[in-house]
Amino acid sequence: MTLRLPGAWGGAVLAAAALGGCLALLELGYQVLDPFPTADPAEINHTEYGNLSRWDPALGWSGVPGGRATLVTWNGSVHVAHNAAGFRDEEHGPGAAGRPALVFLGDSFTWGYEVEVDALFVNRLRARLPDFEVFNLAHRGWGTDQQLLAFRRWRSPGPLHRVLLVFSENDVAENNADTAYGKPKPRFEIVDGELVLRGVPVPRLPAWDVPPAPPRLPRAGLWRMARRSHLLADVLMRLEGSRGALDAGPEPFLPGELEVTERLLTALDREVAERGGRLLVVFVPSKREIEAGRGGRGPAYQAALGQLCQELGIEHVDLAPAFRRAWRRTYHRVGMHWNARGHALAAQAIHAALHARGGRRGYPVAREATRDP
Repeated sequence: MTLRLPGAWGGAVLAAAALGGCLALLELGYQVLDPFPTADPAEINHTEYGNLSRWDPALGWSGVPGGRATLVTWNGSVHVAHNAAGFRDEEHGPGAAGRPALVFLGDSFTWGYEVEVDALFVNRLRARLPDFEVFNLAHRGWGTDQQLLAFRRWRSPGPLHRVLLVFSENDVAENNADTAYGKPKPRFEIVDGELVLRGVPVPRLPAWDVPPAPPRLPRAGLWRMARRSHLLADVLMRLEGSRGALDAGPEPFLPGELEVTERLLTALDREVAERGGRLLVVFVPSKREIEAGRGGRGPAYQAALGQLCQELGIEHVDLAPAFRRAWRRTYHRVGMHWNARGHALAAQAIHAALHARGGRRGYPVAREATRDP
């Protein structure tokens, strides 16, 4: 006996089946070709206070020594752990004194925002360069001024080989400001042709004394199941606002806007040389520049900074060419940060730059242990 549906009902069932099949294929495409983690909005906890940051009278804020946390953003969750010095870095034992040091300075890109520690480009490089002692002295939200101050505070247990300053698009504005992300910070000013530090000790805001809110329980039921669909999550992200949108890009730097940054780079280059090392500035391309098709290509900020470094005689490398060659997504869908593929690509490009410059400058090039898959 054959079941026959009335004409209208039969057509509706076939249309629903076809639609379901198309949605299933789209979901499979997301899962296989362009997967991304999803988070329940109720679980998101990426506030500027807490999350392993603490008030620091000299730096504005710094990492909590030995801190542990799970950071949840729109792009998923990652486990974060700091060493005894308050950095997202390994503990450096007695053997550190016997190896030349590679030091990374930077902000959230170098700290590893939204990636697990094994995916972080600094740690990928550590695995590939076992003859060096690799230090990650970055913390989220720091500008070049705070990175310079952090380097001055740090003491190398062994000979200094290289300092890599990982420079982001927003660093210039932060170098010219006494607040960032709603928090007071130190600021350098040029007085009679010299850099003068202002705003220290940095005032302690009451918000630092408020304990982080306990994790909220994820919503259960159909909503949480729906958020696990990459297709539906992508649609919801687009409907919920402009979190993943790219603006038209910043205006070119105004006259005088780079003066403080120029002096900071000069000071860092001098202090690195005085401690026996060499400085390499690594420019992080903006997501806007790399994903130009998603929202208007703004000016590449690193062109002006690269010219400045060239005039100052500071070595630099722009990661943009390597990222433009990548055919898969290297930035998270939401926000400005790299995903795990972006960190792997950055590690590969920086590794090549270190070897090239090491050979030309007469530095010993460490043996290579492993290659990233």
